[in-house]
Amino acid sequence: MTDMQKADRRRHHRRPLSAGVQFHHEPSAGDYPARAVDISDSGMLMYVPVSAPVKPGHPVRVTIHLAHRRPDNGLGDLDDTPRPARIVRVQREGLMITGKLAVGVEFVQG
Repeated sequence: MTDMQKADRRRHHRRPLSAGVQFHHEPSAGDYPARAVDISDSGMLMYVPVSAPVKPGHPVRVTIHLAHRRPDNGLGDLDDTPRPARIVRVQREGLMITGKLAVGVEFVQG
C-alpha cells in the first residue's frame, strides 16, 4: 500500500508533533516515557521504549507534554490531562535501524 492510499484512509488530518509523552499501559500497570511523532483529532503516532509490552488492542492513557502552547499551532486543545486511548498499531519494521518502536493509538471516549 502506498503512502497516498494510507493517507486516503485517514479520517482526520495528521499534524507533526514533537513532544514528550508519558503513557500508562493498563494491562501491565506500567508507566513509560514516549515521544510523539504526529497527532490528529482521533489518534497519535509515538515512539516508545522497546521494553514496553505493547500490543494492538491494549488500553493506555497518554499524557502529552507540550513545551509551548500557542493557539495558532492547532494544538491549543491539548493539555496535560491523561487521555484514554487504545493501541491500534505496533510497527517493529524500523526497530533494527532506528532503535525505535512506533506505536499508533486511537483516542477513545473515557
